[in-house]
Amino acid sequence: MNWQTLSLHFKQTLEGGFRYLDRCGEFILEAVERLNFVPGETKPSGAKLEIPELGLKATVDTTELITVQEIPGEETNTFLKTCVDLVALVHKHFTPKRVVKNGFAAKYFVGFANAEAALQASLKFGDDYHQELGKVLGMVPAHKHLDYNFASGSLDLHVSLQPVTFEKLASFRRAAIFKASRDEKAQVERHNLSADRTGRIPGHAVMLELDLIEFDPPKDALEKHFQELLRLRSVLRKQFDVL
Repeated sequence: MNWQTLSLHFKQTLEGGFRYLDRCGEFILEAVERLNFVPGETKPSGAKLEIPELGLKATVDTTELITVQEIPGEETNTFLKTCVDLVALVHKHFTPKRVVKNGFAAKYFVGFANAEAALQASLKFGDDYHQELGKVLGMVPAHKHLDYNFASGSLDLHVSLQPVTFEKLASFRRAAIFKASRDEKAQVERHNLSADRTGRIPGHAVMLELDLIEFDPPKDALEKHFQELLRLRSVLRKQFDVL
């Protein structure tokens, strides 16, 4: 089995985005009408939006914009375009003073039939110090968690590899209430499309996580930043061949 994409993540950290408190409603209306988001909970401390059928969720407040897509497959253009469009809306409506940092992250997994197989697979990587330490301790190595940090100019990369168990393998489906409006029924139908997506997740896996942060990013650098994450993804998924 090849590496599969569990989720894609984006976070933009802002300075001086206090117009969120005045113009959040305009932001949400445009996101709903132009980008096809469904509005979620909205309050002074933050607003939530989602496109359920695509597994996309977004939150925004005075200091940051966060976007996540669950089970996106290998197609990444939708996620990137959504991030770019949301950033444009944030800057249009909130006019923050500056962008402190941008971060793109991704989680990938290879599934295993049982927990023991996933734990053993994690021991294949890194050096063999765990074997020597096991002899000193008089114990057998059970599994390993690799954690690395790298830097290049304004970019910081965090890489993590470890065995995991997915305790929640399905989302609940919903039903529209009696006399629900047309919009309420449509939102329930879209949520149920999202619930159907999680059936592809195994119970046990080895997880590879990448988090690429750029500090004081130049304007209009999101696409280049994301393409660099994808390049690093290709390198690391080959490097960590768990099968």
